[in-house]
Amino acid sequence: MNKSRSHLWGLALKLGALLAVTIAFFVLVVNAMRNPVDGAADTYTAEFTDVSGLHVNGDVRNLGMRIGKVQSIELHTGPSGATAEVGFTMDKNVPLTSTTQLAIKYESLTGIRYLDVQEGARGGDPATSVPLSRTKPSFDITVLFNGLEPVLSTMRTTDVNAFTANAIALIQGDGSGLGPMLESTQKLMDYAKDRQQVISDLVANMSRISDTMGGRSGYVVDFLHAIEMPIDNAMAVLDKFQTTAVTGPALMGPIDRVVTDLGFSADQDWDQLIGKYFHSVSDALKTLEVLPGAVSGIESSRTSPGTSKNCSRGRAQLPAAVQVLLNGSEVVLCAQ
Repeated sequence: MNKSRSHLWGLALKLGALLAVTIAFFVLVVNAMRNPVDGAADTYTAEFTDVSGLHVNGDVRNLGMRIGKVQSIELHTGPSGATAEVGFTMDKNVPLTSTTQLAIKYESLTGIRYLDVQEGARGGDPATSVPLSRTKPSFDITVLFNGLEPVLSTMRTTDVNAFTANAIALIQGDGSGLGPMLESTQKLMDYAKDRQQVISDLVANMSRISDTMGGRSGYVVDFLHAIEMPIDNAMAVLDKFQTTAVTGPALMGPIDRVVTDLGFSADQDWDQLIGKYFHSVSDALKTLEVLPGAVSGIESSRTSPGTSKNCSRGRAQLPAAVQVLLNGSEVVLCAQ
């Protein structure tokens, strides 16, 4: 009986300790939401055309550090359309000026947003509000996936998450710019059956996001140019493809037979072969300069087999690559 009571007392103590820890943690969370920064804070307002995903008690950050909280979000309708007025607090040590810019950014892939404070040029006058001209609205990253569901469903979760994160970083102007997004786009192309359709959908979706942000994301414009440039270049020389299709076989057929007769195969390591004879760009240029004379010499030796091989000024010193090309022929190149 005593053992049973002691067991119950022990269980009650454990439950009491767990409850106390839970209450303490809850109080800390509530205090963090109500009092996000130490010290005094000032209250400001800002206008946005879109505040999707931003909520009251959301973070206000500067260079990644939390400096305040979103206090209110009010919608207004005016002659220019619907806008949202966001009230927020900021640490007094981070002043708001007439050059300060604000942007609503993704905190994580779950869709939570925060208000990012970007300090402008020095010398701005103190201000209490930020107009539309100096704010970047929120955007919906899911718009980017419209029409891409068949491709995304075949990709690994890690690749999809990386594609999403790189797209968010590109649109928000974070990260390393175009490079990671273009790499993710290449992976997307690797899984696509109809690459032309995927590129078309991707460009259209990016354009929609850019429009919702009022064209204020410079990286999006750069990305669209990078995607469309190969297509534009191909369209500019579209008539050349027909010429290549007609004349290509007549040109490449003999070249293929010569290369095959020389013993080269499809799995030939061309980098190693070329690097063996061309040690630098200057060597390659010297070789190309001598080749016309070498070809002319081969033709002369074929038509005039009795020509003397003696040179009055000695033989020319040839690059190693040219010596390989002329090896076994009757051609002798003389020094000038």
